[in-house]
Amino acid sequence: MSIENPSARAALDPAVFDSLAAELNLGLVNIRETSGSTNTELATLAASGHAQNLSVYFTEHQQQGKGRLGRGWITPAGSSITVSVLAVPGDSMPTDSLSWYTMLAALAWCQAVDEQTGVAARIKWPNDVLAGDKKICGILAQLVSTPNGFAVVVGTGMNVDQDSAELPVATATSLRLAAGKQVSRSDLLASYLRHFATLDIAFREVRGDATAAMKSFSGVSLAAMVGAKLATLGHQVRVEFPDGSLLEGQAVSLESDGALLVRDGASHTHRVLAGDVHHVRRADGKYA
Repeated sequence: MSIENPSARAALDPAVFDSLAAELNLGLVNIRETSGSTNTELATLAASGHAQNLSVYFTEHQQQGKGRLGRGWITPAGSSITVSVLAVPGDSMPTDSLSWYTMLAALAWCQAVDEQTGVAARIKWPNDVLAGDKKICGILAQLVSTPNGFAVVVGTGMNVDQDSAELPVATATSLRLAAGKQVSRSDLLASYLRHFATLDIAFREVRGDATAAMKSFSGVSLAAMVGAKLATLGHQVRVEFPDGSLLEGQAVSLESDGALLVRDGASHTHRVLAGDVHHVRRADGKYA
């Protein structure tokens, strides 16, 4: 484990991760005071063979983070959890199944947030986690080729300790604001990694079939677990595409490949893939 001096604000407890690395059989674990993009750093390590399955790259202050569609993202030091996790499934599942790791990570965060704070977090398709109707977490998954086959780096930024003035937009919040209390970043991150690892094992056991019954979750599939947490379903939504076109309709269901099924006003259904959209917003203007 490589550790630099943590930020003075809400620093992680390295001892937590010493024991966690052994408990979860983590790969390389890096905890950095400052870093560029954690996804880029971990993807580079994975491509060169220096990072193995369940490697973790965390920074107290990310300076060159990227969101969806290449948007820049910088986190105030010590206020968030900025972390990337590497999943190397080898031959346990087809490459197409790796697209589900965005939702798998979102589900793991929902479980961790509920466990540590009591806040009933939900998923906004395709890559955010919400507290109420405000964003607390963004997720970006990146496919990478490693010496052991294709893998996925899943980067997340969870707002933990910000006050209102530190949040970039009015549609965002932090766990401290949502829960009305201080939240231990060390405990929260440890909980997320435990849930991520447990879901990862179960997903591998069904060879990446998101609709298959997972034994360790009482026969419930990953798609069903995600669907139960999906705040987008049942709402009228406005889908914005990169070319400026719009689709308005009701978000009906999550398909087996992770696509969102939207039924328009003429009762026509449309399969919307995450990689093809610019924004998905509720038609009433709310973020969820």
